[in-house]
Amino acid sequence: MMWPIFLLSILAITVGIEKFLFLSAIEQNTKKFKPVFFKALRENRMKDALGICEENALGLGAICKAGLMKFGSSADLIKSSMEQAAGFEIHVLKKRLNLLGFIVNAAPMLGLLGTTTSLCVVFHAVQMRSNALNPLSLGDMASGIWQALVTTSAGLFVGIVSFAIYSFTASRVNDVLAAFEQTISESVRILQAVSELDRQGGALES
Repeated sequence: MMWPIFLLSILAITVGIEKFLFLSAIEQNTKKFKPVFFKALRENRMKDALGICEENALGLGAICKAGLMKFGSSADLIKSSMEQAAGFEIHVLKKRLNLLGFIVNAAPMLGLLGTTTSLCVVFHAVQMRSNALNPLSLGDMASGIWQALVTTSAGLFVGIVSFAIYSFTASRVNDVLAAFEQTISESVRILQAVSELDRQGGALES
């Protein structure tokens, strides 16, 4: 069972590094994107705002572009469109979190399976040697049991490390989702305000 546990540990570390780099890129993009995008919206430079979205397709870019495409519509329609685009981004953010959750549960179970299997082998050897009137010494039994318990220790260690990676990653994903929700609400409010000003300006001109 040590090889499967070792492979699970490599997989957990690999996924953890990949998610760390991806989420870091999302967070940096969000910090750079929001001030520039909101400034363009407030100044009613919708073409510039659309260009900003297309240049920052990662994360918020696609979400805000969906809202811009509904500019002039009702707040509910704009919000619905942005939330629909956010659904795909959320799926990407949560990708492989289930895999980490599986490793958290599977590693200790594999360790326990390895221990019980090894103990079965040890006690079977004890029985066979006893039947042959050549019983195992306490030292031999202790050695076998010690080796059997190593798999449980390894499985628990990998499970704990995987749980730490999972918790850290899930926390950062939730932070990004909160930023998405805040951006959607603020974008809808600004788009509605700019649209209302356009209507009032058109009414005055007429």
